[in-house]
Amino acid sequence: MPVFITEKHLVAGSERKTYSDGGPKGQKGLALRTTPNGVFTFYYQHLNPSTGKRDWHVIGTYPEWTPARARAEATRLAGLVAGGKSIKLTRRVAAALARAEGVTFQQAFDEYADYCTELVDRRWGRVPRKETFDKNIRYAFTRPLEWWGKRAMCEITSGDINELYKAIVAEGKPAQANNVRGQLGTFFVWAMHDDRKYVTANPCTKMLEDDIAVEKADTEDGRVLTADELRTFWHGLDRKACPGSRLARLALKLSLVTVLRTGECVKIERENVRPESVTLPLAAVKGRRSKKARSVIQPLNRLAREILGEVFSIGDPNRRWAFPGKEERGDEHMTQQGLGRLMARRTTHKGHQGEGICEYLGLEDVTPHDLRRTAACILEQLGYDDKTIGKVMTHKTADKEAAPVTRERYLVPVQIIARPVDVRVKALDDLDAALREILGLSSKPRLVKAA
Repeated sequence: MPVFITEKHLVAGSERKTYSDGGPKGQKGLALRTTPNGVFTFYYQHLNPSTGKRDWHVIGTYPEWTPARARAEATRLAGLVAGGKSIKLTRRVAAALARAEGVTFQQAFDEYADYCTELVDRRWGRVPRKETFDKNIRYAFTRPLEWWGKRAMCEITSGDINELYKAIVAEGKPAQANNVRGQLGTFFVWAMHDDRKYVTANPCTKMLEDDIAVEKADTEDGRVLTADELRTFWHGLDRKACPGSRLARLALKLSLVTVLRTGECVKIERENVRPESVTLPLAAVKGRRSKKARSVIQPLNRLAREILGEVFSIGDPNRRWAFPGKEERGDEHMTQQGLGRLMARRTTHKGHQGEGICEYLGLEDVTPHDLRRTAACILEQLGYDDKTIGKVMTHKTADKEAAPVTRERYLVPVQIIARPVDVRVKALDDLDAALREILGLSSKPRLVKAA
């Protein structure tokens, strides 16, 4: 029978008891449960029309919650039910907002940084969860942290993000703006996870296609070197006065003749070089996150073999990396970014580190990737179709899986028929012949003596 719950009911008995609030001043639905251990808990309960059962919602325990305070909360909850609102959902949103209001953008980012840099097991080894965090993600958050670092996560709106986006675009940096927006979208999805709930909705909404800033790469096909420029580049790299170490310049040459990315060339290990091919472990493959990606085996033409022969004649022939980094980097290889800076730097740049290769050779805006693009263009002019060129360039197939010919089991190590089994072998040999013709190089094999 309902009773008007007061503090006189807050007595530990010999067994559990439940009291329902009633009387003229009582609140229907308020309940008190007592235990022999002296724990007194207030609840609000009501009939759920969709299930036909009674839903019980905890209000709190005594002494934090007195009967009067619990009755006031039960009255508020009864109002929600009368209005057709879900108590569970309302409480969930309120809790998320309360938590978000206590977390600033800077604090959430610090936690996100720990999440991204945490070591996890991948098929290519134990690596940070986000391998590009230090090289890309951290930089992308520089401006957002300056703008919103001290603001609560829940205060940041889509308007704030659009304002930041437009500010970066106005500076003539559309690619950076798109990258920052993309990173913020991923960050807020992470912040919405049930383990965090720093925000209840992602303020980084999807943009209309027409509103996305157009990047330079979207309007330009990239640079392809002419025959004269190729000769200037190739022979210029052989001059002693050319900027960069001999190994760095050879890495650029190797990218041209193998059509590999410079980021893949610098990761070549001595133990993975064979007379006819070089193996790029899964960790070095750009598309390694594809579920069916495998280590890439790239055939070597004669120019590539000559270059690698010279590479290992310089310094310690038994070293791990074909292109080791500076001594202060320890047992590390050169970096793709380092080769890019070596090509692009100019004495007119603020805080320059000397003349770059392009400035030295008088070439305009040539990047390491342009060498790979030029090699592909030569193959196209030799009559190879896009599918074959894509295989040589170790591109993914249309369905985003690694091209089958890049997998070790598809490269037959022994020639068992009159023509090469792997179409890339002939393609790269033809590239070798075309480059020799353009560069005026001898077609006779050149032996490199060890130092």
